[in-house]
Amino acid sequence: MEHLNKHQLILLALLVSFITSMATGIVTVSLMDQAPQGVTQTINRVVERTIENVVQPTPAPANTTTVKETVVVNEDDQVVNTIAKNSGSLIRIYRTNTDPGAGPDSMVFVGIGIVVSDDKIIATDSGLISEGGSYFTSLADGKLLGLKILRAVSGEQVALLKINTDVKNSVNLAKVNLSQNDAKLGQSIIYIGGQNKNSVATGIVSSLGTKDIITGTGSSTATSTVVSSIETSLSSGSLISGGPLLNLSGDLIGFKGTFLDSARTDLFVPVSSIQAVLSAYQNASTTKQ
Repeated sequence: MEHLNKHQLILLALLVSFITSMATGIVTVSLMDQAPQGVTQTINRVVERTIENVVQPTPAPANTTTVKETVVVNEDDQVVNTIAKNSGSLIRIYRTNTDPGAGPDSMVFVGIGIVVSDDKIIATDSGLISEGGSYFTSLADGKLLGLKILRAVSGEQVALLKINTDVKNSVNLAKVNLSQNDAKLGQSIIYIGGQNKNSVATGIVSSLGTKDIITGTGSSTATSTVVSSIETSLSSGSLISGGPLLNLSGDLIGFKGTFLDSARTDLFVPVSSIQAVLSAYQNASTTKQ
């Protein structure tokens, strides 16, 4: 070995180390194959825990960012949706004293009605309904269907009608949703009218008429104030009796009425009056049954 230089000595040491490592590995494998099962399991656990300590799991992010999306509701979209939602709840009302078979030339347009119940009851201005008149509505194909008067009481602002239909002449009408709240001053409103086709006007509630209702007797009386009429910023010249007044949610808050005072053509019947007359009719019908 004294004849070996420095580099040769290093290579010799590496060779001896390599051979020793291989021999050690072979001996270890042989001993493991001959070792009892308990010893093998212990060694495996030691190896597994050593790996777990070396390889640490990646922790989850401490902070989670939540993205919130703000949806801006445009008033124009609300108006368009309200019109689309309620256009299918309107009918045009015609009056004639002759048979409907005489054709449309013998009929006179008087106003608009609104479907207000699941059983297709139609509410309209009581000023449109008079004794001795026959009332009809026209379908999209021009066919005429008669209207039956369910309730038209003198002094009430609301009359109730229903279309006379059969299997051949069925009418698919959706009911309007009645608002559970009275109109409010400054509230945005939408009016649908038109004699031959729908026309629309928008505005606000400019004034409210109220009246006091006294309930109870003697010392147990109570007084409450209710809305009796709605005045709007809409032009009265373009309004047709019975035309619905809607809020931006698409709910009915009233309809155009003539009232007992014919000089006030710009007033609307509040939804509370519609609900009261409809409830009175339904209760009377239930009692008869």
